[in-house]
Amino acid sequence: MSVMDDLLRHKAEQIAKEHEGFKVEVVGGHVVMTPQSNVQSWTIFDVQAAARTAGIEQSRLISDVLIKFPGDPDRVPDVTILAEGAKEPYSYEDILAAVEIVSTKDDPNDYKFKVEQYARYNVPIYLIIDPFRGECTLLTRPRGTDYAARESFKYGETVTLHLEDGSTVPIPTDQFKRK
Repeated sequence: MSVMDDLLRHKAEQIAKEHEGFKVEVVGGHVVMTPQSNVQSWTIFDVQAAARTAGIEQSRLISDVLIKFPGDPDRVPDVTILAEGAKEPYSYEDILAAVEIVSTKDDPNDYKFKVEQYARYNVPIYLIIDPFRGECTLLTRPRGTDYAARESFKYGETVTLHLEDGSTVPIPTDQFKRK
């Protein structure tokens, strides 16, 4: 990580302390502040509820918790499904699935910068939930800075995550709210 990355990360941490209700991350060399919305909160809850119903233990589900990516900005996925036995501080190696809910229309953070980083670190499943488009994009099989497999689901369909530990997590999207 460069000195500039360290400075940006430090600035983001300061901003986060001063602005409650915002998610603050360093994305693409910029400090990005995203207001949390009720739609985002409800969607996070729905995803976690689906994972719990599928048998994923509560200790393996986190929301807005820092994940370390050495050499790149750390990430705070909206929902992360962790491998069994993962312990804080969490690392990219602990991630079985990362879920991001798009918070601003046509924002490249979730569709470009995070795709590249998650793929580069071999995060096996990346799910993008977009309440503006009313659709989900499921990315699997990371290759370089992209994913070899990409599936789209409209709200109302069920997105099924096939985790590397053999678990299956069906996520019904019929109750997801739109923005």
